[in-house]
Amino acid sequence: MKAVLGDYTLPSFPVIVMSALEKVRDTDTSNSDISELVATDPGLSVRLMTTVNSAAYALKHKVNNIDHAVSLMGRGELESILISMAVHEVMPTDDIPVFDAPRFWAAAARRASLARGLADLIDPSSRSESFTAALLQDMAIPILARERAVDYGPVLEHWYTNGTDLVALEREVFDWDHATVAMWMCDDWAFPDRIAEAIGAHHGTGDSELAALPAVSLVSVLKDQDENTGVEELVELASEIYNLPKDQMIELVDESFISAKEISRMFV
Repeated sequence: MKAVLGDYTLPSFPVIVMSALEKVRDTDTSNSDISELVATDPGLSVRLMTTVNSAAYALKHKVNNIDHAVSLMGRGELESILISMAVHEVMPTDDIPVFDAPRFWAAAARRASLARGLADLIDPSSRSESFTAALLQDMAIPILARERAVDYGPVLEHWYTNGTDLVALEREVFDWDHATVAMWMCDDWAFPDRIAEAIGAHHGTGDSELAALPAVSLVSVLKDQDENTGVEELVELASEIYNLPKDQMIELVDESFISAKEISRMFV
């Protein structure tokens, strides 16, 4: 990554989040231990409760305390939520030339919401991982836009303006692309293997034999330009690869994009 980002060092996740992730991944730690740790940080507690009760999860009943949230979500789901919150916490917050943060997170939320819905149809066990990987698949872009403003900025601006294939454009100008950089970030931050693999390979075909989380590859065809760009291609791919009815897919897209509006507000 040094060849791409020079002396830039990825920021560490907040200490409380790192501690929570360690406990979540430790099978000898009880749910109550995790809840007690999260509850010691009011900011983390509020963000976790807000996320759990958001449209992203569409729970039938509101979750009112951390204990309930931890037991309801399960460890895999909780790990995905903590990773999403931690990455957002350390993303650049200053104004970056060319980079449009609201647009970026709106597109990320659309992909994440739809990936979760697709995972329910393709592989329900992967729904939380699919949400997180789809949300963070382009997480290298804001860092590249800030740290390499001189040469990456024009590439990003061209993509925003013309809607071309960003990966193809990056590879044409550089010898790497943002998915490769994101994979390095996943390694530094010790992401779970399936999430890291899905982020690194999200511009694949969506074929389950090629993708760690196929729903993530499917939603990668959605572009940042507007809500409709890439939807037709996604519906065709879902029908061709997974035999999902097109009318069902169109309905899923509409429902997911409604939920995405609330999700994106949590990240801007």
